[in-house]
Amino acid sequence: MNEQIAVFYQTVTKQCSNAHSLRTICELVCRNLIQSFSVNHLQLIIKYNNEWNLLLELNSKGIQYYFPPAIIPTTNEHYYKTVHYYNNKTEASIDILPNYRYILIPLKHHSAIIGHLTIAVPLESNLQPKHLTILAALLSAEITTELIKKSTKNHNIGRINAEKALLSSKEQQKSLLSYLQNMHDISFQLWRNNIMEDMLFIAVEEGKKRLNIDRMAIFLFDEQKQMHGTFGTDINGKTVDEFYFKSAIPDQWYAANTLNDKEYIAFQENTPLYHDLKQIGFGWSAYIALWDEDTPIGWIACDNLITGQPLRNYHHQLLKQYGFIISQHILRLRAADKLIKLNHNLEQRVQSRTKALNQANEQLQKLSRIDALTNIANRRVFDETVMTEWCRANRLGLPLSLLILDIDNFKTYNDKLGHAAGDQCLKTIASALSKVERRAGTLFARYGGEEFVLLLPGQDQPAAINNAQRLLNAMHNLALPFPSESKKDKAIMTVSIGVSTIIPSQTITYDEFFKDVDNALYQAKAEGKDCFRVLLPELI
Repeated sequence: MNEQIAVFYQTVTKQCSNAHSLRTICELVCRNLIQSFSVNHLQLIIKYNNEWNLLLELNSKGIQYYFPPAIIPTTNEHYYKTVHYYNNKTEASIDILPNYRYILIPLKHHSAIIGHLTIAVPLESNLQPKHLTILAALLSAEITTELIKKSTKNHNIGRINAEKALLSSKEQQKSLLSYLQNMHDISFQLWRNNIMEDMLFIAVEEGKKRLNIDRMAIFLFDEQKQMHGTFGTDINGKTVDEFYFKSAIPDQWYAANTLNDKEYIAFQENTPLYHDLKQIGFGWSAYIALWDEDTPIGWIACDNLITGQPLRNYHHQLLKQYGFIISQHILRLRAADKLIKLNHNLEQRVQSRTKALNQANEQLQKLSRIDALTNIANRRVFDETVMTEWCRANRLGLPLSLLILDIDNFKTYNDKLGHAAGDQCLKTIASALSKVERRAGTLFARYGGEEFVLLLPGQDQPAAINNAQRLLNAMHNLALPFPSESKKDKAIMTVSIGVSTIIPSQTITYDEFFKDVDNALYQAKAEGKDCFRVLLPELI
């Protein structure tokens, strides 16, 4: 408990050292009692004009400060004692009620009772009157000072006020120049930042420090007229993340003054101050509208909750200018974000179009290399491949085999069954024969009309002969009916094949080699078809 008391007094002493008024001190004390000791309600009554009146009260509505002190209400939800009870009360006491422990501390000045502090804490609390002795002395001193200020009459008040006004004017001019320089420094910091969240944090943090504002928060509007939090200030003056906050634009005085009347700033003194929608004190409150031409985009909210210091006259213009600066930076970063998104979308569209174009080119390239009817490699692919393999075989001294196939009596088949049947016949044969030899490097292609070629790089003559026989067997197994006049035998479609193998050299050209294979094909045709013939070795 002693450690808790020590922390309480350290916090109160630190905060009250910057306070400018009795109201601020009372509210600071009240907030710290709530945070440190879970105080539920509180009354501070003082002797004012020889009457016991209410100066400060904590109830379900929040913290209420009255000056001049108000008559103590007898219908209060936490009504404790009658006014007469305090007349002869000179010592601290504790009263136990069903729900709370009431601690009553007399406030004394030169042994005279000037007030009473009554606080209600939970029944299990260990807080004792002795713990509040220092607090009672602090409040007594501040109340006495305030009452002396209010009661003292100075016959030279006019002259003193004039002197103060002149001095204040000079000080304000000096302060104004300092604030203008600070605004320039903040703006420079903001220009160097290109991330919206970082820029908003700097705007709040540096705005409080350099413009001498207790609390500041920035709210932004969306297209649905919703208000979104960004960064704000807690009741201790710390900049905090408030992006969680979302609300409809409230129907409050500052909304009417800024949005409806299109004003840049709305200012009100002696008004309730709020945090998380709960009243936590009184002071001045200012709302600076952020604009994109005639469209509102947000607010900067400011108040003096922590120190209670007054707002100088020049602060109105400073805050207006500050609002303009923040507006420009928000619009700058939003425009930059839109440009980045636009460029990103453009890049995606370009990539998508490029991908589609590449796919189309690939498809076109593929189509240009595939025979449209049979869906196997076309003559263009064969011509390119055979020359590549010819040069490779010549360089490495490897064999190169070539087979030329021709469908027997295909013109008769076409004439009797029609071109549609002929096309289907070509498709069926191409599909079957293309599967005969599937080793790497081999190529089965349509050469033209009813002619096909089988290129066998690296395969010698026995391998070529084996492939020729396999092609004939595949045709027999396919057994495509041929429209024969004779009904005795079931005629089928057949092929004739020319075969040759060579190890390329300088003594023979590819054209000569191809002519030899073609001659072998004609020999197979001449010798009865449905067979293959091999170029004689002595001709190689």
